[in-house]
Amino acid sequence: MSDETAYEGPPVNVPPPPGWRVESVALPGEPRRMPPQDHAAIDAAEQRARLVTQWLTLVSVALMFTVLIIGLVEF
Repeated sequence: MSDETAYEGPPVNVPPPPGWRVESVALPGEPRRMPPQDHAAIDAAEQRARLVTQWLTLVSVALMFTVLIIGLVEF
């Protein structure tokens, strides 16, 4: 190990010369108009999604209790 050279660190960072980049300003375009929203349809879709979620939860809990009861009865 004594014949290895010591680590000298990373190379020296040379900064770029001044004015190396052309100055430019990007101007954003006009924002687009958002499409109108049908709030009644959104509310109806959310209500249907909530109903589906509640029914799936009810069926899952009933199935869980059924499996639990069958498991307890057999042992």
